[in-house]
Amino acid sequence: MKKLQLLAVLILITSCDDGDFNVPSFDFNDVAINNCGNMVLHKISSTQTEALIIKLNEDNTDDLFFKTPMTNKSYSLTENGTNSINYRIFNGKVATSYFCQDIPNATPTVSSEWVGTGNLIVNNTITYDDDDLVLSATEDINNDNDLTNDDTDSDGYPNYIDTDDDGDNISTKNEDIDGDGDPTNDDTDSDSIPNYLDTDDDNDGVLSINESKTADDNVNTIPDYLDPDTTKFIDPILTPKNNYKQSYTIIFKFEDALNFSNGESNIKYSNGYSYGTKEGFFTISDLPQATN
Repeated sequence: MKKLQLLAVLILITSCDDGDFNVPSFDFNDVAINNCGNMVLHKISSTQTEALIIKLNEDNTDDLFFKTPMTNKSYSLTENGTNSINYRIFNGKVATSYFCQDIPNATPTVSSEWVGTGNLIVNNTITYDDDDLVLSATEDINNDNDLTNDDTDSDGYPNYIDTDDDGDNISTKNEDIDGDGDPTNDDTDSDSIPNYLDTDDDNDGVLSINESKTADDNVNTIPDYLDPDTTKFIDPILTPKNNYKQSYTIIFKFEDALNFSNGESNIKYSNGYSYGTKEGFFTISDLPQATN
């Protein structure tokens, strides 16, 4: 009977594929992915005594890695390769700064470490938006489902990443005259062209870029660029540099087996393992690179 019980225990242990019994927790499901330099990704457990670290041989200068679209990009993570994954248990609480130094602090120290092997798949979806209160879908002026070929002011920046869609030196956000959060329904001169796409907002023959945005020449409480009864010309100021937001959603996943070993025990994820998703955004001015 005792032999049968021992056999049952051995079968249970050898059939386990989601972690070794000697591992304290290995729970990184609900913690953020942090990153340092070129290129260390790390997750710290809620107890702050365990970390799951991925090192990729990638240039992340100026966050280039996160700004690059990727579809099923594959990295082979091995024990002695340029790409690696390690699971560490510390003898005290560890902070993200520990992983961002060439020479880590003397404390805490690593009490246990497992080296991993597996194939990491990375997908990075990039979206762009100018935060001008106009939905990107609405900025498809010609309705051809291609946002890149709608450029009202011909400045090289399509409307969906242009903070001043008509190039009149008034940001699209500030052409929301009635303040309802929607610039598309503001049409001062009732010419069926909303102000944010209209180069002459009051239809007085003087382009808005050549009229004052603050002065009220005839003192009727209407700024000159919106007043058809005022045609006072000014020299336009230089158009400010265009800035817009680039957002990324990057997913790290081991679709096949992920295995760890410390020479004495193993952690096995035979059906793959999700390292997690990292999201963020950057304010940039460069035009997006064309993707195939």
